[in-house]
Amino acid sequence: MAMNIKYAQIKAFRDQEMSHVWSSSSQLNLLHDEIIKQTVNLAVESFQSEFGPPPSPFCFFVMGSAGRSEQGIWSDQDHGIIFNETRDVKAQEYFLTLGKEISEGLVETGYQKCDGNVMASNRLWCKSFEDWDKQLKSWVLEASWEYIRHLLTFIDGRCLYGEDLIGHLKQSIYPFIHQKQLLSRILENTMHVKKGVNVLGQFLVDTHGHMTGSFNLKETAIFPYVNAARVMAIRESSLITSTYERLHLLPDSVLKEKYAKQFLTLQSYRLQYGIHTGYDSGHYVAIGRLSKQQRKELKEILKDGISLFDYVKKLVEKDDQHGHE
Repeated sequence: MAMNIKYAQIKAFRDQEMSHVWSSSSQLNLLHDEIIKQTVNLAVESFQSEFGPPPSPFCFFVMGSAGRSEQGIWSDQDHGIIFNETRDVKAQEYFLTLGKEISEGLVETGYQKCDGNVMASNRLWCKSFEDWDKQLKSWVLEASWEYIRHLLTFIDGRCLYGEDLIGHLKQSIYPFIHQKQLLSRILENTMHVKKGVNVLGQFLVDTHGHMTGSFNLKETAIFPYVNAARVMAIRESSLITSTYERLHLLPDSVLKEKYAKQFLTLQSYRLQYGIHTGYDSGHYVAIGRLSKQQRKELKEILKDGISLFDYVKKLVEKDDQHGHE
């Protein structure tokens, strides 16, 4: 029971601080990091008191919008564990159970579980460094739609607790991705862009369900920028995870400033005009709350998201033909 009280204290801190930072994406994400770190610390402490110290050093890492430092007010869980190779055969069971403890703690501090089970309590996302390396290489070799999704999820990961083993794994897998010329396949996997505006220039809002009349900003506007920027990070073998910073990897100095600025505008719109009643609703904006000028700007950003994706696709196609220096 004492453990729950401590998680409740972290949740109370979250609720209190959220009102001060919700309008700033950078401040909001620093707060999320702080809350998740406090939760992981508490989970590790309480777990150690019952099961003893970890059998080896490990890295707890976050993925998805948390990995990219792009969470909204509400966020779900996307995380994994990498532990150093050890001869202790019980090591994975220890870390899987620790992953479960962390996941349950995060529920109590305000983060719902991932629908796709991308969590450290799942064997797929909790492995030794050596087994992670094998798994990543098998995902690259198989290159199925599902495995590429897993690979892209992993590439958005960043270490939040422990040793930065995820950085070492990325440095190991990037040359393999380039050797297998996987970038074109990755683009195919992410190139479906949901239309945001119809032929009459009207926003395509949800027409049924509890978000009827609202516009899905995440799927329609944010994803094209996130996906294109991730491809740039892989192309450059970069460990950067933030979309804003990844967009600065574009070779054209004018375009990179333009697209990076537009991405910040999207983040700002989401926080200022989003429907923040829960995790799913946080991806939506009420178009009626935007001014005429803002609606015009949003349409421009949607159009440019498609242009950005085409631009990155051409860079990758050129690399395939001539190689990337």
